[in-house]
Amino acid sequence: MMDLKLYKRPLAALTVTGERVRVTPGVLAKFGGSLSAASVNVYCVASGEYSLSFYVDEESHEAAKKALGEVVGKQSAFAAIALLRNIGMITVTGPEFVDSPGMLLGMIEPVARSGINVLSISTSFDSVVLFVDWNDARKAYELIEKQFLKGL
Repeated sequence: MMDLKLYKRPLAALTVTGERVRVTPGVLAKFGGSLSAASVNVYCVASGEYSLSFYVDEESHEAAKKALGEVVGKQSAFAAIALLRNIGMITVTGPEFVDSPGMLLGMIEPVARSGINVLSISTSFDSVVLFVDWNDARKAYELIEKQFLKGL
């Protein structure tokens, strides 16, 4: 059975960039430890070739930026921190993801058709986390929920 949730408050994404993000040993521990020491809860982490993004409660974004900035200041491998606020988070979890090709497409297609921009997607073995503008989050949630009622 699929579980669908819309997080109740907006999030912020803080993205650390640098040419050596992917090849720096312990990079996640360095930033995660700094966020933990600042009592910032991280809802999701996404990595790219040259970036690492941390999704936190929007109310914690200043503490998170300060904590990440301390690490960036000590490491020449990192160049900057970008901030994106007012993000909605929708999570979908269930064993159906394991053996059902097209599940991700079934979620995203109606959202895209309605003109909602997907800011980021994070996936794991049995779940998907979808990030959209906060003002579009309720509509995106309802579109995905409607797809589930149809059986994706």
